[in-house]
Amino acid sequence: MRIALFAYHFAEYTYRLGSALSEHHEVLLFTFKDVAEPELGILPQRKTSNLRVFMHNGRGLKSPWFILNIGEILHELKKFRPEVIHYQESHYCPFVAALAFLTKYPLVLTIHDHLPHSGARQNNLDRWQRNFLRKYADMAIVHGKRIREEAEIILPWLKGRIVSVPHGPIGKLVAPVNKKWEQGILLFFGRLEKYKGLPYLIDAVEILKQQGVPIKTIVAGKGNDLKAYRKQIKHDASFELIERYINFDEVQLLFERANIVVLPYTDATQSGVAAMALRYGRPVVATDVGSIAEMVHHGYNGYLVPPRDALAFAEAAKKLVVDQSLAQLFASNAQLLVEREMSWASIAARSFEVYCSAKQIRRKRRLLQKPTRF
Repeated sequence: MRIALFAYHFAEYTYRLGSALSEHHEVLLFTFKDVAEPELGILPQRKTSNLRVFMHNGRGLKSPWFILNIGEILHELKKFRPEVIHYQESHYCPFVAALAFLTKYPLVLTIHDHLPHSGARQNNLDRWQRNFLRKYADMAIVHGKRIREEAEIILPWLKGRIVSVPHGPIGKLVAPVNKKWEQGILLFFGRLEKYKGLPYLIDAVEILKQQGVPIKTIVAGKGNDLKAYRKQIKHDASFELIERYINFDEVQLLFERANIVVLPYTDATQSGVAAMALRYGRPVVATDVGSIAEMVHHGYNGYLVPPRDALAFAEAAKKLVVDQSLAQLFASNAQLLVEREMSWASIAARSFEVYCSAKQIRRKRRLLQKPTRF
């Protein structure tokens, strides 16, 4: 099958999917250069690969050259002749403008956040683009059964056409996984937004300090929610703050230092940070929100606790810091997940099934649209 992938956000995620699909199919991936390079570094080159990456320059909507992005999309698709188009949902992308010209193709949408996170800022244009992308889809993919059930309620026109496919591991490919972490290091990584639950982590760290548990928490990333807590974190020796974008090569070093990856989210859908924890073989302590339970299996590769419960979060983290043999077991189990049901090969196979369904739906739509001859 010839598959066109569009990722003007989630570039690494889509590249991993495209690489797995290219083992058996021809794949063309569209992305922005300034999106792909920070997430992927130098793109891996394989001598016998069915994956080709087409990178646009990032021309904004206000640029008179934005039309070039649309022209490039239509030109490359005409040459490639895809049998299905799979696009990632994002607020801005030239694919939105090109979509009106692509309705002859079966269309598959991955919805990463069916509902906005708490604290997320969306303007009218963002909402319009999101709804536009969802209306055109023949099939949709989400990352979790709970999310699928919720999405079918808020997107009734897609009922019966939303499929749960796991979020695959992301991060630099490492083999073998380095399990020589620094005992007691907690890693809080990524966008520092309201839904990430930073104040609950701060409270949990204070509880652990009072109990005499030797820990240090790395807070790595940047975002709006840090402002209220920056001074407190900087003046607390049990924290290490790295307030900037973490480039591709540094991510692995941070995760390899971590004894535990912490996700004290107040709400979520799925988590790219949990996907990185899988890749690097790190135990996770997370809140049971969204479909995180489908990536962090309680008592297997991590612990799940109720959201906004700092005491429960602290107790779960304490178990893994104190009992290093248990932490090592959870790390090994994370690797088993990566090799089995959450492998990109498995995800590619399940995605291919969705593509086949989309082709059938598009074929039926064409038949219904054909005028009846008398």
